Amino acid sequence: MCNDDIKKWLDRMGEIFLIDVGIKHKQTVLDLGCGVGNYSIPTAGIVGRSGKVYAIDKNREHLDELMHRTEERGLENIEIVEVSEGSGLPLQDESVDVVLLYDVIHLVDNRKKLLADIYRVLKPNAIVSVYPKHHQEHMNMELDDVKDEIESACFRFERMIYKILIHDNCLEQGYVLNFVKE
Repeated sequence: MCNDDIKKWLDRMGEIFLIDVGIKHKQTVLDLGCGVGNYSIPTAGIVGRSGKVYAIDKNREHLDELMHRTEERGLENIEIVEVSEGSGLPLQDESVDVVLLYDVIHLVDNRKKLLADIYRVLKPNAIVSVYPKHHQEHMNMELDDVKDEIESACFRFERMIYKILIHDNCLEQGYVLNFVKE
């Protein structure tokens, strides 16, 4: 079904996508709800040794798999962080250039609190990139509703991107919404 998709994504497609999203060399990126690292791994390649990727998830098995994958690839710029439900982000204020919220926002009970914490850790004019894959069925929201909710947390909508990305190890077309911290 999607057997070659993850290989294509990790070999080059992921980096091309994430560069288009706005990730650059030497940045600090937070992959929130990172899973097994399908976005963390290509991000680590973009930011390079001078950059850093915080891979945060509450699922220990996913983080263990990501740790294994980073060791296989010799990546040393991914810091794996386990968090529990409802805990805040264990990062310093204004320490992050980009936050990736890919296919995870629908799982968050208190999105207002999460967005406030993201605002806290982002540097001025930093990017929040959101892939709201399940916004209709799990959040009962249209894309404009998701956009409005994030804007209400003091983020300015920058652009919408419709591109091929990875979801559940399969390539698919999807909308990504980019916001900037005001």
